Amino acid sequence: MRSSETHEGIFSVLEKIVRAHPAVYIIFRKLIKFTNIFEKDFDGLKILNINKEKINIIDVGASDGIASKFFNNNLIVGKIYCYEPNEYFLKILKRMNQRNVIIKPYAIGNRNIQKKIYFPRYNFLNKDYDIISYAHYDKKLMDHFLLDFKFRSNLSIASSVLTIKKIGLFKKKINLIKIDTNGFELSIIKGLIKTIKKDKPVLLVEMNKDEKRIGSILKRFNYEGFFYSIGQKKFTKKKKSNALNKYFLQKEHIKKELII
Repeated sequence: MRSSETHEGIFSVLEKIVRAHPAVYIIFRKLIKFTNIFEKDFDGLKILNINKEKINIIDVGASDGIASKFFNNNLIVGKIYCYEPNEYFLKILKRMNQRNVIIKPYAIGNRNIQKKIYFPRYNFLNKDYDIISYAHYDKKLMDHFLLDFKFRSNLSIASSVLTIKKIGLFKKKINLIKIDTNGFELSIIKGLIKTIKKDKPVLLVEMNKDEKRIGSILKRFNYEGFFYSIGQKKFTKKKKSNALNKYFLQKEHIKKELII
């Protein structure tokens, strides 16, 4: 859960309450991994044609493993390759102890570089709590993200440097790629383009300012962009107000009757 409403009804109300205060958000984020509550537009994965045999997944921006937990609970999964450079989240991922999760302790992109990221830091009783799930590569956008919180007096913007690597092809076929990196999605798509071209996986990508550029690149490989309608439980090309992620699909990924 981050800077866009991803649920409907009572979950939408709960989300607004959680985002009101940084302390509430931090506590809720720690607790949510013990529940099955997650971004509802991920439910679209359950009805795609990929969920018939063991699939291999690349999870870029694996965070505290909440997406990997969703995959293992709702899909027929082989291997999950989790890319996560943050030390705090890495410790949580390792404690999950899921045999099919392969942890990669670095960020990926289309070239080997080091890049600065920015994130909110909340001070409570003289102790700092970093809200890494809000991390972004563009410092200017952090002011916008901080508006999610109604109580901002003890919030500041901190930074760190990430090592980003370019990776090669995978030995196993990749059936699903999930990318949630708060603004670095385009570079990751470019870095994974050989795998995308070879395996034609489902892509579930967090939306940002590069949405059109990403769509243009993937169109060359016969991908179409869709949003998942939580209420209708179908896919649509019309952007949903509560959508945080966008699906990029091949024709064989989806039945025609699931498109509205």
